[in-house]
Formats: sequence, structure tokens, C-alpha cells
Amino acid sequence: MQKLIILLLTLVLIPFCSLANSISVSTNKWAPYIHAEHQPLGTAADILQQVMGQEFISIQWHYQNYDLALKLVSEGKQEAAFPYFKTPEREELVLFSRPIFSVTSSIYYNRQRQNDFDLTQLNKHKFGRVSGYSYGEVIDAYLTDAVIYPNEIDALESLFKNEIDFLPMTESVMNTLLNHTYRDQALLIKKIEAIVEHDTLHLIAPKTDDGTLLISRVNQLLKQVKDVKSLQPGPVERFIPKDIAKLITAEGYPAIVGQSSLSNITQYYTLPQGTQVLILSWSDKILKPSSTDRLYKSMIDLSHVVVLNGPHVGKELYIKNMHLEIQ
Repeated sequence: MQKLIILLLTLVLIPFCSLANSISVSTNKWAPYIHAEHQPLGTAADILQQVMGQEFISIQWHYQNYDLALKLVSEGKQEAAFPYFKTPEREELVLFSRPIFSVTSSIYYNRQRQNDFDLTQLNKHKFGRVSGYSYGEVIDAYLTDAVIYPNEIDALESLFKNEIDFLPMTESVMNTLLNHTYRDQALLIKKIEAIVEHDTLHLIAPKTDDGTLLISRVNQLLKQVKDVKSLQPGPVERFIPKDIAKLITAEGYPAIVGQSSLSNITQYYTLPQGTQVLILSWSDKILKPSSTDRLYKSMIDLSHVVVLNGPHVGKELYIKNMHLEIQ
């Protein structure tokens, strides 16, 4: 009887022992959630690693196309893949864990074309999407005939070139691209404020005994940390570009003078031509329209800047608009 009990315990514990060592998880670059191979983990990869680390289970990351990973998992040829949106079609193929993190997705367009769009008739326009991605039921309904791209960069490049009209993307992913890769073009991209999709992402596993065991174990570990708020990644906000200007001389004003305040008690600084400044706030006469084309007063009005180089670097000064040339 004792030998039988030991044998039964061994059979029960073997799967747990194999799971306790490591699991192989397919993924692909999806910054900021999944960073490129051989780089530090992204926020989502770190969450999963923290969750599995509760029982000292290590993750062997395997980078491959998301569509291919889904196919291999559904055929039982890959142990798991992450992260995936849950859809009814995918639930027919694989097992889904409890939600691991949540995201917000939107539909984006190139503001150079905004006058050409009827935002109430989106189905009449050309959409793009990234292969292997789902954005929730509302947004996915527009993507039946979408142009498919292998990655976000190709899709976004196509949007910049006006080859497509609209592109859905998870907000933090879009903001990461615009903040780091397309900062000079970031202001061209706008989102449709009326369409926002909130969704969760999951680990997937095969519909096998091993897959069922893995999902059950992951769900148990997720349940243990459900109150740890810091395990949810914060949103990546869009970088708001500031105007950088170069100081230039103007006719009748061969010297560039900045003043330290707008009060009667101020100090004046002479600044070399070519000095760079960051615009903190433009003067009202620049920002607001005028009822006359006599704009001399606008040109001598003062905008607030901070000096970026030269002998007065770091000083906040007020400079006549005529001396400011946008870079």
C-alpha cells in the first residue's frame, strides 16, 4: 500500500515538478510591453516573470511571429505564448489564462487628411492592421478588409504616406513609437476620441492536459497577486513637443536683448545671434488673431523662453518675437 501511495504521488507531482523548473513562452517585440530580443524585458514580460517567479518558475522566451505562435500553440507544438487578446475565434483553438494586464486601444489617422474623412462613416475608408493582432470587438468590426502589415512600423509608415486612412493600435504602443522613433512626425497622428477599446491580454496554452495544467497554475499564481497594483503597467503618455527657436537679429534691431521679467524692475541681457531657446509660452499677440495686418506690435511683443546654450544658458527671459526663428 505504501508503494502504491508513493507511485500515485509521483504521478501527480511529475507535471508540477516539470512546470516548477521553466516554461517556454513564444512572444514578439511589442514595445513597451515586450522589448526586442536580447534587450531588457518589457513591462508585460516583466509582469509574467514576476507572477511565475512566485514559485521560482523561469521563463524561456522564444521570439516568433504572433500568428505562427498561435498556430503552433493550437497544434500542441509550443508550450505557451504571450500576450494575446481573447476572441471567440481564438478560444476555439487554445486555452486562455486569466487577464494578466489590460490596455486601451484607439483608431488613428493622419491629420493631413482629416478634411477628407467622414468620421461617422468609417466603413467607407481604408484600414490597416498588424498581423496577429486583435483590438476588441468594436474596433475589429472595422478590420474585415484591412491591409495587413507584419509590424507596427510598416503600418505606421503606411499611415504617414496616406496609403491607408485609419490604423488601430494600442495607445501605449503608438505613443512609444511616436515618442522614440517618429518624434518629428508625432503631431501628424491623431486618434478618434469617440472610439476607445479597453481590453485584457492573456497567456495562451494548448488544449491538452499539459496546457490545462499550465493555465490552471498560472491562474492560481495570478489570483495570489490580484491586489498588487504595481503589477499593472502604467500607460505611456504622448510626448508633447516644445517649440525650439534660434535667436536672429532683425532689421533695426542688430542686437538681441532679453529681459528677466515683465515688470518695471527687470534686468536686460544681450544674447549672441544663433543662441537656442525653448519656448515656454508664446505671447498673446502671437497666439491670438489680429483685426489688422499691421503686425509691428506683434513682432515686438515678448514671449517667455529658457536659454539652452551660450553665456546665459538656463536663464528664463522674455524675447521679442521678431528674434525667434523656429527650428
